[in-house]
Amino acid sequence: MLVTREADYAIRCVLEVARHGRVSAARVAEIQGISPTFLGKIVQSLARAGILSTRRGVGGGVSLALPLESITVLRVIEAVEGPLCLNDCVADPPQCPQLDTCPVYPFLERAQGALKELLTVNLSELMRGPQATDELSAELRELRSEDLPVPSTNGASAPVVIAGGEL
Repeated sequence: MLVTREADYAIRCVLEVARHGRVSAARVAEIQGISPTFLGKIVQSLARAGILSTRRGVGGGVSLALPLESITVLRVIEAVEGPLCLNDCVADPPQCPQLDTCPVYPFLERAQGALKELLTVNLSELMRGPQATDELSAELRELRSEDLPVPSTNGASAPVVIAGGEL
C-alpha cells in the first residue's frame, strides 16, 4: 500500500493547523511547500469529514473542528482517500466471490486489521515528536509472525517477519 501524496499532505496540513490554531490555507501551503490549489482541495475534504473548520473573510482561515487527540492518522487518510482497503477481498462488503477458498484472504484480512489498528494513533501523539514515533515503531515490532500467518502453497501457515517495523 502506498500512502498517496494527498494523504501525506493532509496529515501535514492538520498538524500545521494544530501548531498555529486558526491559520490561512495559503500560509499552510507556504510553510509545507504544497501547491495552494492542491491544498485547497485537501482542506475541503478534511472539512467535509469534520476534521477541519473553515471560515472566510476577516479573521477567517482554517482551524481544527475536533480536539487533536480525537483525530487519528487513519481518519485523515480516509478523509482524502476513502476507506482503507488492501485488496477488493477485504473491502466492506468484500468484492471477491472466492473468499471461502482463497488461501490469501485470511492473511490480507488480518494485515488490513493490523494496519488500521496502527493508524489509529492520534495526531497529538505525533506532535510529541520522536518519542511517540519510537513508541509506534515498538508497536510495529511487536507484530510478529504469530500475529500474521501467511498461507503457503501447501496449505500450511508460514510466519511473516516484519523487518524494521514496517508492514
